[in-house]
Amino acid sequence: MMRSLLFWTANLALSAFAAEPADSLRILDPLERSVYQRDAAGRARILTAASINRAEVEVRVLDRKDRRIARDWTKAGEEVDLPAGWYDFEFRARRDGAVIAQTTIERVGVGEVFITCGQSNSANHGKPVQQATDERVAAFDLAAGRWQPCKDPQPGATGAGGSPWPLLGDLLAQRYDVPVGFLSVGVGSTAVAYWAPGGKGYPRLQTALVAAQKRFKARAVLWHQGESDSIAGTSADRYAQLLGSLIQQSRTDAHLNLPWGIARASFHPSPVATPARQAAIIAGQNKVIATIPDAFAGPETDTYHTQGWLCDSVHFNQQGLAAHARGWATALAPLIEGKKASK
Repeated sequence: MMRSLLFWTANLALSAFAAEPADSLRILDPLERSVYQRDAAGRARILTAASINRAEVEVRVLDRKDRRIARDWTKAGEEVDLPAGWYDFEFRARRDGAVIAQTTIERVGVGEVFITCGQSNSANHGKPVQQATDERVAAFDLAAGRWQPCKDPQPGATGAGGSPWPLLGDLLAQRYDVPVGFLSVGVGSTAVAYWAPGGKGYPRLQTALVAAQKRFKARAVLWHQGESDSIAGTSADRYAQLLGSLIQQSRTDAHLNLPWGIARASFHPSPVATPARQAAIIAGQNKVIATIPDAFAGPETDTYHTQGWLCDSVHFNQQGLAAHARGWATALAPLIEGKKASK
């Protein structure tokens, strides 16, 4: 599936270039508003790629904050090593020493990138819709292959309502002064088995993992799911086994040892989602946090219904979405700041 996707993308790009005038400068990488995960040294290597007939393409990088040159003119087609920040990439094509075409890819970030996964409260089923106020917060549309401002509904996830991710992006961008990007794949009303290897949802996550591994990298997967398993009566051990296998397979497929943040979420108002069934889901989530390397505790959301933070019987309202975002910001702090969270 991945090989077919890459071939399709390459053929589409080649077809588009064939229709362009000879002196048309097309940029493949980076994409406008793209965000790349910084490494332990606070840097990222960003591939630059351009296409034009019979010309040499050069690129330089400007810091959007003060317009200083972050990287002077160099040959396109190579990686550019940059510290955390917010940049413009200027491209120019030269033939016989003369500039024949030029263009700029604006708003390219080095900062924090997250994949979000799970069921409705990880997707777009809250109310009202949210929008990041910081322009450095972006969302990647996996289907269209482009980045966009981070506003709900998040591309790639189901639902047409609100999510916590624009609010979380604002919190992290302001706290750490870096761009923040999200790749969302959540699907409403799904159980953990839907996402496990072999389940219908796993290819959705796999697509995001491949995009991260090939281009943007990521800090972590943020998992919020459990309500459907309270209805189904999934046991603690079964839940932990399925989620554990999902985490391990995701790391194999991404060729990245991605940390996973696990929200404690089990509440559903259905009469069959008894307190005992909800407790079993929380126990399964806690078992994963305690036993799987680089799994860490995310927010606890089961009390939101007692605080008036739901817009209906199960999905989060404005207060709930804001609390959810704050919970993730708190949970992510040790990971982002390089402080090992205790199990």
